[in-house]
Amino acid sequence: MKISLHSSTTNHGTVERVVDEVARVGRTGLAGYWAPMLNGVDTLTALAVAANRVPDVELATAVVPIPLRTPYALAQQALTVQEISGGRLTIGLGTSHKDLAERLFATEWGSPMATMRSYLTELRRLLEGEHPDRLSPRAPAPQVVLGAVNPVMAAFAAERADGVVTWASGLRTVEQVIVPAASGRREPFRIVTALPLCVTDDVEAARAAIHRKLGANDALPSYQRVLAREGADGIAAMSLVGDEEAIAGQLRRLSESGVTELAAHVVARGGDDERTWRFLGEVAADERSSVSPRRSIG
Repeated sequence: MKISLHSSTTNHGTVERVVDEVARVGRTGLAGYWAPMLNGVDTLTALAVAANRVPDVELATAVVPIPLRTPYALAQQALTVQEISGGRLTIGLGTSHKDLAERLFATEWGSPMATMRSYLTELRRLLEGEHPDRLSPRAPAPQVVLGAVNPVMAAFAAERADGVVTWASGLRTVEQVIVPAASGRREPFRIVTALPLCVTDDVEAARAAIHRKLGANDALPSYQRVLAREGADGIAAMSLVGDEEAIAGQLRRLSESGVTELAAHVVARGGDDERTWRFLGEVAADERSSVSPRRSIG
């Protein structure tokens, strides 16, 4: 299981802060940097700047809400970032939520599944150069993974995408929804799980900090369904929190469940921040040096 970083700095920070974080990911030896695209800086533009300054790190969106771009606009921008980065981009794509689509993006909300089917079909055709008269790619098509936490979207991802990326969901979603959906797939299938993480001795304070920072999402209907499945009362309860030994055990369970990549959303302050990054770097180094076969889905 690869170790990457998930960060919401694109929502509230500057492009320079994004670049600094990507550079820290590289120094720490983590595999990639995953970032959402909402109401802050343009994530793909920020990733293009980071790609020009930081080598080797995979750059990924988690996720681009499809109301934000037409398939053509996203394909054009993604291929540009792919060219700048030398092929290091992954597009995480999501349907978004009704409230965000109507309130933040000022767009109409339709059937999420039907919209995703038509959107991904058109996007993949453009990325792969099937319409050179409309868009002629000068870089290889980036992988596309879907934000999926329900059986229908997970099955569609297994059929048409390169994997899934989840936020605020845990082992039950992986084991009961994602892995069964991908069980008949022959090609490699990425299962990327993004979760808050803090290495600390003060578990109660860390979970309280996670709730303050990220708990607003608990009220969204799609997240409430996931919380019910996981048997948790909020994202803070599903977060990876504890000392090094405790979190190492949680990471083993995620890897054994079928997760191919953890995108850790670090929520830590002071000494806990350095401690958490040091731990992630050590785990990533162990993963790189491991000679044991990795579990595959398909």
